[in-house]
Amino acid sequence: MHRLYIPAPPLAAFIRCFWYSEDAPQPHARERLMPNGEASIVFNLRDDEMRLYDADHPERYTSCGLAGLTGPRTNCFAIDTASEDRVIGIQFQPGGTFPFFREPACEVANLSAPLEDFWRGAAGDIREQLLAAESVDAMFVLLERNLLARLVRPLELHPAIQFARAHICRAPQVATVSGVMDRIGFSQRRFIELFRDQIGLTPKAFCRVRRFQRILQAVHRRSEVDWAQVALDGGYYDQSHLIHDFRGFSGLTPATYLAAAAEHLNHVPMA
Repeated sequence: MHRLYIPAPPLAAFIRCFWYSEDAPQPHARERLMPNGEASIVFNLRDDEMRLYDADHPERYTSCGLAGLTGPRTNCFAIDTASEDRVIGIQFQPGGTFPFFREPACEVANLSAPLEDFWRGAAGDIREQLLAAESVDAMFVLLERNLLARLVRPLELHPAIQFARAHICRAPQVATVSGVMDRIGFSQRRFIELFRDQIGLTPKAFCRVRRFQRILQAVHRRSEVDWAQVALDGGYYDQSHLIHDFRGFSGLTPATYLAAAAEHLNHVPMA
């Protein structure tokens, strides 16, 4: 059972979706998750501790307890499928965590941690409310209400960051940091500082990871791919540049990703 809910404005500018997943046992023990530059919150509705693993060093992991915050990432990680068979989550837009946390978004970049570390006392309460809800729809309403109650900043990003985010997300294959700065008139230092505080990554890192996501969208579950053409269309110098970036973000070659890709774009089954 998989459900999505798109919140209404003003939350829609910061929340991509609320989602609920209840899965039967999977044939694979873990899944590799691709980075997309967005943060997320996950509540485990079972009583199993959630662990997020280093995808290439499975003995290393971070415990997120029963509710975890994962910041915007440029690297992949892995999850246990068995311990996350009934979960509900919040997928933020880029920069979407900024109004709901006192910490700048950059403080959790490429990190995952128990939500209780940030919302002391509230994370457990929200999970208990979710467990007591009569339906998945009721859970979505609860998340919506709790987010609005957790506001610590106005529901808006700095106009320059809104512009930069939209410009990069619209066409990451051609967007450049210098081109964005020319449009907004900020000094490089001021722009990078403000962008990191609100989006979580530097403008250059965010642009690269969004370009990587565009490549995933272009090739996901295709039987045949002209990688040279994909590289050209995706804004890479050549195919070797694409392969280098792809491996850096995913830990996989493009061909390995394509062979292992499953239903969800950013989830790759592991043994």
